[in-house]
Amino acid sequence: MLLNKKKLYWFFQVSGWLAYVVIVGLFNILTGNPITTELIYSLLAIFLIVLLVAHAYRSLVVGLNWMRFNIPLLIPCILIATIVSGIVVYVLKSVVIEWLIVGNDYVFNFQDAFPSVISWTLLYLIWSLLYFLFHYVNNYKKEEIKNLRWQAAKNEMELNKLKSQLNPHFIFNSMNSIRALVDENPLLAKDAITQLSNVLRNSLLMGKQKLIPLEDEMKLVNDYLSLEKTRFEERLMIEEHIADDSRKFLLPPLMVQTLVENGIKHGTSKLPKGGTIRINSSVENDKLIITIFNSGTYDKEKQSETGFGILNTVQRLQLLYGDKALFSIENSNGEVKTKLIIPKETIL
Repeated sequence: MLLNKKKLYWFFQVSGWLAYVVIVGLFNILTGNPITTELIYSLLAIFLIVLLVAHAYRSLVVGLNWMRFNIPLLIPCILIATIVSGIVVYVLKSVVIEWLIVGNDYVFNFQDAFPSVISWTLLYLIWSLLYFLFHYVNNYKKEEIKNLRWQAAKNEMELNKLKSQLNPHFIFNSMNSIRALVDENPLLAKDAITQLSNVLRNSLLMGKQKLIPLEDEMKLVNDYLSLEKTRFEERLMIEEHIADDSRKFLLPPLMVQTLVENGIKHGTSKLPKGGTIRINSSVENDKLIITIFNSGTYDKEKQSETGFGILNTVQRLQLLYGDKALFSIENSNGEVKTKLIIPKETIL
């Protein structure tokens, strides 16, 4: 990584100053100056001088870690450094070109020196602007990536925490169901325990995955509904309409099961005559739409105090999809309608 940075630095340094010298050379040619050995040597000397001075300037910036300076301190430092760089370039250029290349004695002339120093200073100001702008943007991106990684790690921890809450919650509700059967029908209770072990095994395996196909989720849902059917018998009616194109659609594990469980616990089980659970799925515009209807009435205030499933679902959707997923629950035509809209594999 460090080697790549050095290569990138030298590439921009050499190509940038070389482009400047080429432009100066072309300007001399276009203004009628002939191409001579002195001109070529002079341009080569200018290239080496501005390159070395820029590198020395950059070494000062890196050595004193100017990138950590605040703006009020950085601006005067840059101004002083660019003025010094302009003076150094002017002196070196004058000495090398006049004495070594042209062969003339160098005589200082303020009227010639001042505008030349100003020109070189402005050039190094532009260099400074590009250099610091590049590093500020690069550091900003690094910080942004760092924050995104931190946020992703935080989200992963929160998601794992939420997922870890699902199985104890599910076990607690299931054991309550089985306990109710023990006195009523011991044989059914025995079968229910076997069904529960199968459901728990599958839920533990699925819970380790970030996303699973809807058809796998529905297998778990059906196992769970079979367990509840053992308890409620004719009081629980089940309807499913799963579209074929939605079966392979990926979604968070245990999400449908949690909402179905919520519908039975807070809706159907509260009714003396029981009720119906209907699960529908479809795909529209690359989005999975799952609608769950259950008999009963949705009481927002009451369920906000005791309803684990809804809160868990909302938090998981937010962590995984942000605002791209939608969740709603409402009373509709004498039933409770729960709706999930999940985008196609757009995990944050």
